[in-house]
Amino acid sequence: MGYRKQFALLSGGDHSFVATHHAVEQGGVDEVIHIRTGIGVKECEEFVRDVCASQKFRWPLRVIEPPALGYEDLVLKYGFPGPGMHYLFYRMLKERAIRVLVREAKTRRLDEIALYSGVHQQESARRMGFVAPRVKVGSQIWLADLFNYNAIDFADYKRRYSLPTSPVKAKLGFSGECLCGAFAQPNEIVKLETFFPDVANRIHELQRKAKAAGKHCVWGTRPVKQKPLSQYDLPFMPMCSSCPSRAS
Repeated sequence: MGYRKQFALLSGGDHSFVATHHAVEQGGVDEVIHIRTGIGVKECEEFVRDVCASQKFRWPLRVIEPPALGYEDLVLKYGFPGPGMHYLFYRMLKERAIRVLVREAKTRRLDEIALYSGVHQQESARRMGFVAPRVKVGSQIWLADLFNYNAIDFADYKRRYSLPTSPVKAKLGFSGECLCGAFAQPNEIVKLETFFPDVANRIHELQRKAKAAGKHCVWGTRPVKQKPLSQYDLPFMPMCSSCPSRAS
């Protein structure tokens, strides 16, 4: 394929790590991309930076951020999100950052930009709209080369290439790159308080601010008036494909 640029998206979780390694090994990846959502565990980004800078990998890394409102701004405007508001937070914290990345990478109107993802074929991935190994969204070409992998396949790949596990993933069970709370498990805040008190304290402080602003102020819960969305209502959210499985 004649892609203008090729980016591998690395959240810090096992699946994105395996997919990034696979994409780099196949050749053609220009940069590894990590999104600083503004509500992640800082040790997650540190792990990504350390891995990419290591002698073993030496991957060119770029950390990008939302170009407009940050997480705190969104919470104080809309309250903490439940599943029904997940797309709004996804769009503001991740999708817009990718749009800027793609726009800056293009030199011609019809240029296509490849984005390698660790999405694999599972129910939560289908619920986020990723139903094929290749999905075209305008100039964005989302590629899931390991779409048919299952958990055993990912684990085998990690062992084969001796890929490290993020300490955040080991403690929380997910990357920790984004803690918007839309699909948080009931005990998730307790885990954060135990293992990553800095980010837990930030969430608690933001809860106080949201309460003072008259917004939904309990992180990780669905607002009372917010109706749950059907899986058929969910838009394309490839960078959050595993989120629903955490709350199922």
